[in-house]
Amino acid sequence: LLLAQKPVSAAHISANFDRFFSQYHTLLRPGVAYVARRQALRLLGDALLDRAFMEVMLTYVTNVQFLQIHMNLLRDTSRAVQVDAFHIFKIFVANPNKPYKVVAILCKNRERLLQLLHAFGHGASGGKRSDGSSKHFQEDLTAIMDSLRVLELPARLPRAATMGRPFAHSADHGSPAAGSVSEIEEAALKMVEAA
Repeated sequence: LLLAQKPVSAAHISANFDRFFSQYHTLLRPGVAYVARRQALRLLGDALLDRAFMEVMLTYVTNVQFLQIHMNLLRDTSRAVQVDAFHIFKIFVANPNKPYKVVAILCKNRERLLQLLHAFGHGASGGKRSDGSSKHFQEDLTAIMDSLRVLELPARLPRAATMGRPFAHSADHGSPAAGSVSEIEEAALKMVEAA
């Protein structure tokens, strides 16, 4: 139903964002049946990369707790769960207007993430990925690793200067960049079209 009635689903999730995701994320916890975790991750990834859920995705990728959930899922023992988690994790990294706290977590964990993603890309088969994914997956992996390598922690702005909005990489750094939502939409749409 979530993807069958996209406009209705997107509006409902937006209106009940915190409640929906507090319940939905219980499906991603360790100890939940493997099939349920896999399906929950795949459905979440499909929804976040769908144009109808743009508003949901824009809110989702600014949440530090959600980033941490997916960073932990990248370390799961199941290769399939790792792949599904990566498809959500890449949205956080690709967001051109990451909130300061998201950037801080990515910078703090950069080396571990790069090591994990490097090993992830090479798999256990001596340089050949064993997850059966396409060349597109490897391109995404390389792009995300490159983005992490060059990511810099900006000077922290007082909360009043940003009015609680995500940090925007604008020239004046005093306010979010004009058109920041369209930049995120453009980056997300490129990911949707490539998928």
